[in-house]
Amino acid sequence: MKPLALLCFLAATALLAADNSAMTTAKPLTPQQALASLQVEAGLRVELAAAEPLVASPCAVAWDERGRMFVAENRGYPVGPGSNQPPAGVIAMLESTKGDGIYDKRTEFATGLTFPNGLMCWRGGLIVTCAPDIFYLKDTDGDGKADVKRVLLTSFGTTSTTQLRVSHPTLGLDGWIHVTSGLVASKVTCPEHPERGAIDLPRGDARFHPDTLEIEPWPGVGQFGLAFDDFGRKFICSNRNPLQHVVLHPRYLKRNPHLAFSDTVQDVAPPGDAAKVWPLSADHTTAAFIPSLMSTPHAGTFTSACGISLWRGGALPAAFANSAFICEPAQNLVQRQVLTPDGPTFKSAPATPGREFLASADTWFRPVFSATGPDGALYICDMYRKVIDHPQYLPEHIRGGLDYEAGKNMGRIWRVVESSKFKVQSSKLDLGAAGTEELVAKLNDANGWVRSTAFRLLTERADKVAVPILKSQIGDFKLPSAAARVATLRLLDNLGALDDATLLKAFDDPAPPVREVALQALEPRLSLAAQRILPARTVNEADSRIPLTNDNKRPGFLLVTNPDTKVVYARIKLSSFDKTPFQLAGDPDERVRFQSALVLGAETGIPGLPLSNPLSTVMIRGGGNKWCNAAVLSAIGKGDEPSQLLGFLLREKHPNLLVLKSMCYELGKQLVSTREPRLVTQTLRSLFPYFFDEEDEKHEAGMAVLAGVASAVKAKGLTKPGQPVLHEVIWTKAPYSYAVAREVTNLFNEAVVFVRSASTTQSAKLTAIELLAYTDFATAGAALQSLIAPQTPNELQAAAVRALSQLPGAKAGEWFVERERWRSYTPPVRDAVLTAMLSQPALQLVLLEAVEKGVVQPWAVPANRRNPLLKHKDAAVAARAAKAFQPQGAADRMKVYEDYKSVLALPANAKNGHAVFTKTCAACHQFAGEGQRVGPELTGIRLQPAEAILLHILVPDAEIYPGFTAYEIETKDGRTLTGLLASDTPTSVTLRAAQGVEETILRSNIAKLTSSSTSLMPNELEKTMTRQDMADLLGFLQGR
Repeated sequence: MKPLALLCFLAATALLAADNSAMTTAKPLTPQQALASLQVEAGLRVELAAAEPLVASPCAVAWDERGRMFVAENRGYPVGPGSNQPPAGVIAMLESTKGDGIYDKRTEFATGLTFPNGLMCWRGGLIVTCAPDIFYLKDTDGDGKADVKRVLLTSFGTTSTTQLRVSHPTLGLDGWIHVTSGLVASKVTCPEHPERGAIDLPRGDARFHPDTLEIEPWPGVGQFGLAFDDFGRKFICSNRNPLQHVVLHPRYLKRNPHLAFSDTVQDVAPPGDAAKVWPLSADHTTAAFIPSLMSTPHAGTFTSACGISLWRGGALPAAFANSAFICEPAQNLVQRQVLTPDGPTFKSAPATPGREFLASADTWFRPVFSATGPDGALYICDMYRKVIDHPQYLPEHIRGGLDYEAGKNMGRIWRVVESSKFKVQSSKLDLGAAGTEELVAKLNDANGWVRSTAFRLLTERADKVAVPILKSQIGDFKLPSAAARVATLRLLDNLGALDDATLLKAFDDPAPPVREVALQALEPRLSLAAQRILPARTVNEADSRIPLTNDNKRPGFLLVTNPDTKVVYARIKLSSFDKTPFQLAGDPDERVRFQSALVLGAETGIPGLPLSNPLSTVMIRGGGNKWCNAAVLSAIGKGDEPSQLLGFLLREKHPNLLVLKSMCYELGKQLVSTREPRLVTQTLRSLFPYFFDEEDEKHEAGMAVLAGVASAVKAKGLTKPGQPVLHEVIWTKAPYSYAVAREVTNLFNEAVVFVRSASTTQSAKLTAIELLAYTDFATAGAALQSLIAPQTPNELQAAAVRALSQLPGAKAGEWFVERERWRSYTPPVRDAVLTAMLSQPALQLVLLEAVEKGVVQPWAVPANRRNPLLKHKDAAVAARAAKAFQPQGAADRMKVYEDYKSVLALPANAKNGHAVFTKTCAACHQFAGEGQRVGPELTGIRLQPAEAILLHILVPDAEIYPGFTAYEIETKDGRTLTGLLASDTPTSVTLRAAQGVEETILRSNIAKLTSSSTSLMPNELEKTMTRQDMADLLGFLQGR
């Protein structure tokens, strides 16, 4: 039997035999019984808005301006009705004819759809996502049935499961309709515009214009959940990521190709095993059935996060402001999280830890979508299915035992309201009949649905009559809602009616979100060619303080002056807006400062207008926030900004030394990337007075700058064999080269002192170690070697190993594998040694020789990390490696598994098993919060039989989950790096290796990137422990 088949069989046998729980025996409840089973947050009430037979398998809802509810019924989920059967998907229109809020009339608006999963109202009809298509459906004769069916866009991906498809059409404040990708890539075409050809949409979200049908990629990778807050900020989710915020567009990162930053999305809620839920049910998640999914869904954590919504006002208490609702159908609950600002983004936490917003012990309760309705209530779509998982994610033996269609003709839509205050609206709603002035007034409504609908109708009408009314709202700070002012600003911009005078008023708005959105509207209209009235003089590069002052003699002009001599370098004529992002860089609100840095990146075309002052303000006041730093670094052009920024940073006393060093390191890299070597030398010369300031923190900052410079020099291949890394930068034709060389030598010597001193902080030692990686063995070898000892913290030892491995020659490698020293390494340090030696060509042969001599045991070098030797460009070396390692095939590993089954009969000591886990597994796996998150998280493994766990340990290549494929990168400077692909952007990729260590590599520095067919988990793990250890490890993992 194949390893995977055996694995599946063992898991299926154990679980199906043991499971007499709700998944196999529970019966569906009637709607009233289900209502009684629901537990809701205190002070709230749940009502039944609709149930079968009026609705079935609801997965999304939307209301038109008349208050009619349209429901996407995904009746064919998960695999369709079968061969020769028509598609089962339906769009139903529900109405409450009695005015009591209970829907009692059903009309089938559209039928014969495959898997409709999202809808929004538009121009009297509906836009429906139903991959491979996005349809426009409309009833033109008033019978409640769509008689118009246009294919707006087509060829969205359908090769994955029906869970992973384009969905959630949502009108943004930008006037475009946004959709989630469903985590799949597509090549989309527009049947009405064949001349455009196929538009490539990578595995990310998109937006399209509802009138022109132009479509383009848009940041974020959402699965089944998308929501905007009142100010246009986009939030998404996926199974194990309950709430994410799309912070910036990749276009900002592209403008600085030297910026090694790969993130565009922030996990607002803790993801993965930290995403806790508190279910009332005992339902199982997919991971309970198959070890290859042990890293994804786990009971007690989010496993199927979807259908998010942000509370924007309505029939819930005012205290619910800043709340997000996240559906978790696999565990029968909806969680409420509270958002708080976190720099330019947010963080969130459960509102009531230990108790969910809405939950049921009924395992058929499957909430998949949430939204605010016209009455202000929160509506929840409950697909009400016995099984919600897609069969493709389960082993074949499990699939046959589960009924995936049970409940397909059932479904409930729940309404959650405040217990004491909610009353059903008796009057008929018809916002479509409202005039333009009334709709503008509705932008101030307390109900988020009313505001959104008014915005949609004003967008559809594009009525120029609205322009003066909208303009009157900007600058009227007495209006109760900043959300209304933002919506007004966006409407004017979308209509092409946002004039300069109106936009300038928005910059004085007391509400930070209005100023933030005003900056976004400003960006495309910036003047990039301000007129220089006086010719610029040469600016002394040592002077990084070039403030802007108003020219009192000539209004509308700025003076660029030397702060000491008062000499005017330039007088610049400004447009209405050129000064605005400079001013807002000092805004009290961090999101406004962040946005100003992004906008300032578009200002680099203004001659003589220095960005260093405002950018340094954003960077310093950001307190090390990675998003603020990325915004600043993305804005750096090809001029003097890196050196000027460094001058600002080093001149002032910074409240956070770690942050200062991090910024200095990044700016040091940018110096090399944006300037010629001679100019780098000149800049270093100007900065040395700060490096050798009396304050130790400036010494450390200087080391960080020089380490950044050296790192970029090496990465760009500016070094020559046999020469120090900084040789080409220091030894230029400039007359001051000798002086610069002397100061650089002094800084290296001081780094040696830092490393050897017992009084130096660990942070300072780490900075010094990083710098010493760019000198030679004679200078740094002994100092770095002194750190690699059991008495030294692992973090310092690992840093010293990395630095030693980068020194020229093979001395470090020979020292690493001296027999007694090799035996003395702790697992993290040994792993650091292996990583260092395998990544450096000069040390690879030293390691191979150590394996051949028996100093390093073959099993100590995991199979997935041997490629630099097994695939060495020298065939003789590759042959030696093949002989030294003698890798075992799958058949050999199965023999080991069969042989090791005897450990299953041994009594287990969980305490010793914990120790074995800490020593052998914790470098790459987490269990109950302990260890590193590199490979799969193992807490949920308790549900698996011991035979399955043993097989996964001994035959790790039996099945590799897609998210845990190993990648190998060869860099242009000769290093070989291996790890998981943690993230990638247009300019860089990030690999995550053992111990959770991440390294970001600029794409321009990558020579070759390949994925591996082997697991990151090593084969022959049994050779690191006794059989009793293996039994104890199994006992620990199973909680025995």
